[in-house]
Amino acid sequence: YSYIGGCYMFNNLKFVFSTLILFTTPFFLHAQDASEAEEVVVVGSKIKGAKITGALPVTIMDASDIEALGIDSGDELLENMAENGMNLFNEAENISGGVNSARGDMGAYNLRNLGTGNTLTLLNGRRLVMSPGFQTEEIGGSFVPVTSVNSNLIPVGGLQRVETLKDGASAIYGADAVAGVVNNVLKSDYEGLEIRAKLGAYDHFSRDDQTLGIVYGFNIGDTNVGVFFDYYDRGRIRADEDPRWILDDYRYLLPEDSPWYGNSSLRNTSINSLYGMFDMSGTRRPYTDGSGEFDIFPLSNSRCSRSDAIDTGYGTCTSPDGGTNIRYNNNADRDQTSELSRHNIVIFINSELANGIESFTEIAAYGSDTNLRRHASYAFTTSKHRVGANNYYNPFPGKELVIDYYRYAELPRIVDANKETYRFVQGFRGANGNWDWETAFVWSKAYSRDITHNRVSNTLIAEALFDSTPAAYNPFSGGVDSNIERALIDVYRKGRTDLKMFDFTMSNNEFYNLPAGPVGLLLGFEYREESFLDDRDPRLDGTITWTDYEGDTYPYVSDVVNSSPTPDGAGERDVTSLFAELQIPITDRINSQIAVRYEDFSDVGSTTVGKFALGWDMADWVKFRASTSTAFRAPNLVTINESIVARSNTRSDWVWYYADPDETVLDVSKSTQRVAQGSQNLEPEESTNSSIGVVLMPTDNLTITVDYWSIEKDDTIGLFGEENHTVLDLVLRIQNGLSNCGSFLGNPAVVRVAAEDDEIAIQEAAGICPAGAIKYIDDNYLNLDTRTLEGHDIAIYYNLDTNWGDFDFRYLGAYTDKFEQKSGGAAATLVAAASSGLIPADIPVDGFADLLLKDGNYEEKHSYRISWSNGPWGASLTGLKKGEFYQSSLTLSDGSKFWIPSMTTMDFTLSYKFDLVGNKARARFGVKNFEDERAPIADRYFGYFADAHQDLGRNYFIDVRVNF
Repeated sequence: YSYIGGCYMFNNLKFVFSTLILFTTPFFLHAQDASEAEEVVVVGSKIKGAKITGALPVTIMDASDIEALGIDSGDELLENMAENGMNLFNEAENISGGVNSARGDMGAYNLRNLGTGNTLTLLNGRRLVMSPGFQTEEIGGSFVPVTSVNSNLIPVGGLQRVETLKDGASAIYGADAVAGVVNNVLKSDYEGLEIRAKLGAYDHFSRDDQTLGIVYGFNIGDTNVGVFFDYYDRGRIRADEDPRWILDDYRYLLPEDSPWYGNSSLRNTSINSLYGMFDMSGTRRPYTDGSGEFDIFPLSNSRCSRSDAIDTGYGTCTSPDGGTNIRYNNNADRDQTSELSRHNIVIFINSELANGIESFTEIAAYGSDTNLRRHASYAFTTSKHRVGANNYYNPFPGKELVIDYYRYAELPRIVDANKETYRFVQGFRGANGNWDWETAFVWSKAYSRDITHNRVSNTLIAEALFDSTPAAYNPFSGGVDSNIERALIDVYRKGRTDLKMFDFTMSNNEFYNLPAGPVGLLLGFEYREESFLDDRDPRLDGTITWTDYEGDTYPYVSDVVNSSPTPDGAGERDVTSLFAELQIPITDRINSQIAVRYEDFSDVGSTTVGKFALGWDMADWVKFRASTSTAFRAPNLVTINESIVARSNTRSDWVWYYADPDETVLDVSKSTQRVAQGSQNLEPEESTNSSIGVVLMPTDNLTITVDYWSIEKDDTIGLFGEENHTVLDLVLRIQNGLSNCGSFLGNPAVVRVAAEDDEIAIQEAAGICPAGAIKYIDDNYLNLDTRTLEGHDIAIYYNLDTNWGDFDFRYLGAYTDKFEQKSGGAAATLVAAASSGLIPADIPVDGFADLLLKDGNYEEKHSYRISWSNGPWGASLTGLKKGEFYQSSLTLSDGSKFWIPSMTTMDFTLSYKFDLVGNKARARFGVKNFEDERAPIADRYFGYFADAHQDLGRNYFIDVRVNF
């Protein structure tokens, strides 16, 4: 497949390349020495020497900034960028997604907190391939597949600078540049040898980090070869290394006067454990409760001394269900961070050819391996397991038992994730008179392989539960000699993404002369092909099927315990772009930029977007800037090409909650199945971006910038959401009351089984028509209404030279003033019901209305750095602050919100330069988070909101650099 597709692509590109060679022959034959046109092109304009770039809202983080942060990964770099929001691809938060998460070494770009996939990421001005192994992100009321470039592809040790354009830039760079563009610029034309070694350690954990960086460059005639190599190795951090993490019950970590102290929502231990609950299918015996249920306890438990308890003979007893079964601590077998090794290598070959044309070649490879532990699995409540009447270990021979709550927790899941990415760029650039031209071919492939060990097969465990021999599975022994080995399997997920691209541009910054100055013009063409392949384990993709006791099978049930069935996925598209950019001087102090881009997608049609920017040097010390643009984001390949997918997640049935908020009869929160499917009918997202700002330079050493910005995005692709569907079901039932309950259906998207007697009684008492347990919910991808963000940025740069050394101060503050997802249709009905008080305040309407300050959408993020240098000595103090937000799932019935306070961390470094055997050397010692700030308590897997915060406490590093 790869070879055939590659040949097909090569032939297409050969045709395009040949056509452009014929068209541009005069430029190649009459090219001047490229060095004569050598200028730095900053992100925001593709015209060399464009004056407008100084008026664009661009933030630059250079190599000295990156060094001062002491970071080793691209995700750490994003963490310290004020404009970047939550990293939604992180290990501490992807637990629930299991094999459906993009696990391993992964970081995602998320400018403005607009969402993953809205930031265009470049390496040296050209697109990077998307990472394989997409995962889901909440957009609207539920979770939608999203894709991102892996931020850890970038060798941070080789970065010359990172340019962030905080503005819509689809007209300049194409689709996906809705929130902005991040351009990673690596060092080039390097000469010499630099070796850097770094060691890191932690106050609270035994993990250590090791980094090795090598930069080597040399010249051969008119050719420069540069090699950049980074290697990073870190140990794992186990959850049991920290008293805050070891127990996933956070009720009592809060102050006693907190309304949430003791709140069961913060109890994340699981009712599913090795000491299970069983249902004798309605049999009434002294050893069951009135519903025929009994629990298992170790013999040391006081419940085993009761007269109605029965010794199983396996170190446990049975006791009638009393609601006090032993809970499972998920964190007992979890890693907070994985063991990781990573390597990045980039090779540049830049040559001045005999005819004055410059050839540039880029060869890059990235690889990573991670290993981590995750908690063991349990069966979905929608597909309960049974113990055969003749199971060898059944304490009640002849009685078939339904397993209500149980976890196969003998062994933790072990996850090995491997990622590889390869990139090749071959380009040429030159000049003819006032015309600059550049062309390049990009080829890139990314691979991922995720293998989970110690998973349980539904087929194999079902056989073992009905085995009448001693080889049967014994669920009554508390995991001792249970024979679980016979049901264990490995489960894999393999992914691949491809990017092939060809581009050609020619520009002239003096194309036409106006009284105010020369007009700059750029014309360009780009063709690219993108594809993805998602290969699922045969037990997930329907090759090996299992049918549960209710007759459900693929695509609603998989053969892997606690994993939703997922078909293999594949998709591809080609995109053709034509674009132009004009820089037009209006007066000698006012410059403007006009850009337009036409893009044709093979699967979702075409679009034309434009941009207008204005820069006005009002005085030598003040500059005004403004822009307006339209941007375009096509549905990603997964949302278009995904086959029917049934996802089981723990969700609340708000109809049941309304009737029984204390859960005396109804189990409100449980595994709920959502059915969705990719759609060819999805429309692209379109946005309008605008910004206005001022640059103040009152002195030569002080610069202040203030920018106000807004993004209004139409047709945001998302989901209404499983829980929102149950809230809509509740609204309809409240409005209906007890009328015509025999024919009343409620929300037809919520498919339910018939209600049982005790369920009917408690719901009718609440004044609503009874609803049985949810079988599944139909919830397909759709284009939602408008999403709007508004905010402002402030930056201050100040440097001062004194007799005591040189001082440099940098501050960046990103503020979000508005974040709304407009509700329409059924969503508007829910918002109105919540506003009117028809439904209680603690029943959430997720994903719509005001999203600011909700679930990690903090209002402000600040970063600052103060550095000092004096001769061989240097020091820096850096800080990072994220504002407060609330966790919506903990809202109380009276409307009280659970606020997660702001968090500030501060780092300090001290460096010294010296000679080492005649070579320049530098040693740096650093303390990260020297105040040992820990993340605020939240109702998440490790007790903190890991999408927004880190919780590693104080840590140290020392690095030594030698230049030969």
